[in-house]
Amino acid sequence: MSVPSIPIADTESIDSPPNRPPSNAPIFLTGFARSGTTWVNRLFCDYFDAGFVNEGQFIVTFGRRLARYGDLRLDRNRLALLQDLKLDPFFAILRRNYSIEIDWLRVEDSTRDFRGIVTEVLAQITTAMGKSRIGSKYPVFGRYLDLLNRLFPDCKVVHVVRDGRDCALSQRHVVWGHQNTYAAAVHWRRYLCTARAGAMAMPGRYLEIRYEDLLTDPRSTVSVLERFITGTYGGPVTARFMADRESLKSAKVAGWRHAMTPRAQAIFEGVSGDALKDAGYPLTGVARVPSVLWRGLYTAHDRLSREGWHWARKVFPAIPEQRR
Repeated sequence: MSVPSIPIADTESIDSPPNRPPSNAPIFLTGFARSGTTWVNRLFCDYFDAGFVNEGQFIVTFGRRLARYGDLRLDRNRLALLQDLKLDPFFAILRRNYSIEIDWLRVEDSTRDFRGIVTEVLAQITTAMGKSRIGSKYPVFGRYLDLLNRLFPDCKVVHVVRDGRDCALSQRHVVWGHQNTYAAAVHWRRYLCTARAGAMAMPGRYLEIRYEDLLTDPRSTVSVLERFITGTYGGPVTARFMADRESLKSAKVAGWRHAMTPRAQAIFEGVSGDALKDAGYPLTGVARVPSVLWRGLYTAHDRLSREGWHWARKVFPAIPEQRR
């Protein structure tokens, strides 16, 4: 699959008028795992009045299986969906981590389609958090932009892109992450290609921002983000963010240069060099594509390791997510 080319900060296609009030159109925040989406989610909450919580997986989970419930205008079908939705782990986490309880009677009475159900749930979360802008953050959203666009044709998507080599290094420190450089390179490239392909049907409603640009050129990057979300370029949000810029950690940029071995750098570049280049990241010029045998071994190692950790944590929940 070739890498679709999307401008990293295409402000020309953003046609929101200045000072446009927030609507009930959700904003979905996404990015390959360990790309900095948790930090950007915090930025959304602190600076853009967004009531986003981690992670909105229920939107994709139930959006993909809507056909099994039939016509949601029929009470029995809608109630069956809501009964299953209540049991999704997202809502247990919502209660435990945020002390937010969804009013399901209100959800049931307010809408007769899935879009309306999700909008009402997100609105209740946003109100409980004292915010006004609805949406959700979830890395997997990037793989299903076609689904989100179909369900929410007025939604906006912010895709945080980070150098895949730094993502690969970071994922090695969590038990659910990709466990070798080859697997991380394959999945990072695939994620970028899939998200950009889905974005083709969302002109003016999809924005890529680079994690590194937020750290090294925060004024310009947040200005573009502010224009995309509010319609105002370099306005009060950017000014307030810049006043707090001391919290930025520029040391996290290009850590792969000293923390990734030359062999690992060559493997990543051999697998995903085209995607790195298209996203504006520098190449070392040394690329190495593993043999068929080694590709199979790397793939098996990654899959078995991640499955092993998954089931180990099911049996022993005290196993920490972070690896030493």
